[in-house]
Amino acid sequence: MEFRHLEYFLAVCEHPSITKAAESLYISQQALSRCIQGLETEFGCRLFKRTAQGSSLTEEGRYLYERFRPISESYQQMAAEATKRLQGLKKTITFASAPTIMSMLFPEVLYSFREKYPAFELEEQELPDRSVIQYVLDDASRLGLIARPEQWSDDRLQFIPIQTGRLHLCVHQDNPLAAKENVAFADLKDQRFLLMDKGSLYRTIIEKKSEACGFEPKIAYESADIHQLCSLVNTGKGIFLAVPVDAHRMFKNMRLVPFSDPDMLLHICFICQNFDRLEPQTRKFLEFIRAFAKEA
Repeated sequence: MEFRHLEYFLAVCEHPSITKAAESLYISQQALSRCIQGLETEFGCRLFKRTAQGSSLTEEGRYLYERFRPISESYQQMAAEATKRLQGLKKTITFASAPTIMSMLFPEVLYSFREKYPAFELEEQELPDRSVIQYVLDDASRLGLIARPEQWSDDRLQFIPIQTGRLHLCVHQDNPLAAKENVAFADLKDQRFLLMDKGSLYRTIIEKKSEACGFEPKIAYESADIHQLCSLVNTGKGIFLAVPVDAHRMFKNMRLVPFSDPDMLLHICFICQNFDRLEPQTRKFLEFIRAFAKEA
């Protein structure tokens, strides 16, 4: 006998018909009837008297009802108290993110999430894209956030898209390219590139496009810090490729020029091995950010 079978028995006792009881339990009438028959077989007695007007409890059925009703009420009370208690306990959500993605694209999301779910603590590890990928591959319960170039994929991972952005050229206002409505990557042949470091998947765009256009990029500086690279653009030290966000407005001498190349895209996405193997609080966090990004 399972506890749920006693719950089914109590439901039949408290509803005017077995049909209504089955509806309240979201099971079929046939399944509920089989359950009651099974209990009668197990206890070796009839629990209900069946008449043309319906059914009523036998003396044995009344005895079981009076014994099991307090147990059911106690269980429901304890379950409610346990749920309230467990929801109030601190739960840690750990994820890895490529540098500055979260803070630049979703400046309010972490605050909003903490405000809505005060029992959840967020721990963000900033790692280069390739390190984020390895971090996720090392443990099926882990979550990562990366900037994924167009046409890049990995069969070992699930990709959960959050936002897609077209890359723009970040260039000093005195550079002739700043006056263009759009630029082609081939226009960058003689420019000095400011690049994300080698851990960034974003570099694959530069490498493949340069090779396709028949030139080798002149690399002036490399860094994992986007703000630093934008600051160097702002002082005329070189060019940088980025998705336009509000944070770039602080650099008054920098201009953003869209690329005409259709493949100059970055997909901001979460990665995991298997969504179903993530911790429940991690899945809640992920869904919260997806909803937040959709409304933004």
